Amino acid sequence: MTELASLPGRKADHLRIAAQPGVLHTRGAGLDALRLRHRALPGRDLADVSLATTLFGQTLAAPLFVSAMTGGTPEAGRVNMRLAEAAAEHGIGLTLGSGRALLQDAGLLGTYRSAARPPLLLANLGSSQLQDRDAARRIVDLLDADGLSIHLNPIQEAVQPEGEPVSARALDDIARAVADLHPLPVVVKEVGFGMDPEDVALLAAAGVAAVDVAGAGGTNWALVEGQRDPGAQAVAAAFADWGVPTADAVRGAVAAAPALPVIASGGVRDGVEAAKCLALGAVAAGLARQLLLAAQEDRAAAAVATVIEQLRIAVWAAGAPSAAALAPDHLQAS
Repeated sequence: MTELASLPGRKADHLRIAAQPGVLHTRGAGLDALRLRHRALPGRDLADVSLATTLFGQTLAAPLFVSAMTGGTPEAGRVNMRLAEAAAEHGIGLTLGSGRALLQDAGLLGTYRSAARPPLLLANLGSSQLQDRDAARRIVDLLDADGLSIHLNPIQEAVQPEGEPVSARALDDIARAVADLHPLPVVVKEVGFGMDPEDVALLAAAGVAAVDVAGAGGTNWALVEGQRDPGAQAVAAAFADWGVPTADAVRGAVAAAPALPVIASGGVRDGVEAAKCLALGAVAAGLARQLLLAAQEDRAAAAVATVIEQLRIAVWAAGAPSAAALAPDHLQAS
């Protein structure tokens, strides 16, 4: 079977398996070890707490993203439509799933985009796709996106039977994409194994607009690949706790590049954990698995509304006037 013919089936497998048990990191995201300070006298009314933020020139009603998930199959189209509608209704960002299949077949556009338009929409490609210099511009134009998210997934590529574990040119290709897409933002994200501070510093020097650390603690894509292919299962099992937990990844990224916006994702389960990430220094938090499950059950908008309300209450009860004002002083050790 050719790679092109196998890609839609692979994406369908990913969507199905990612919603199943047994694919989470065996260690958490590190957020359970943190607690937000509780203020019995928050100092203001809940209604006066602001969640609004500006990112890449776009105003979001809350500093939240629907993290990258899927595209290229009929089921992906249904999921993406519901996620886009939820993000648009509640004014948060949306990073689409990898657009590799779309570059190969423009007829798949409807499985990525719907009529709903979130205030911030990012297209998504893997770093290996950037070896085609036109790919970054083509995917952004096809999706009419506000910018590009480039994902890094070396563990997944190495475990996946069809994977492309190549990285020698990745940093140069990312820097070139940044220049080619200017002034549109380029975000670089992991897929759930986190980022080392040294990598964050390299990406900052390459000119990226932000990093999404996508730390360990949520879906483990090595384990997903292990469930896809019995031949990969034994190899994948050794990476069940691999990576930088999300809390550590956020801290490390903020320290390595203080001027670079950091998005926190990877095992972020609710609005309270999103608030913890903001207090660590992230400018926004991304959620994936729970929103995927909600979209599959046609309740994505309600799930996003719940996370936003949790975040608002957490900001208020921690004594902060706004989500943007959360800082390490609002945290205490668990």
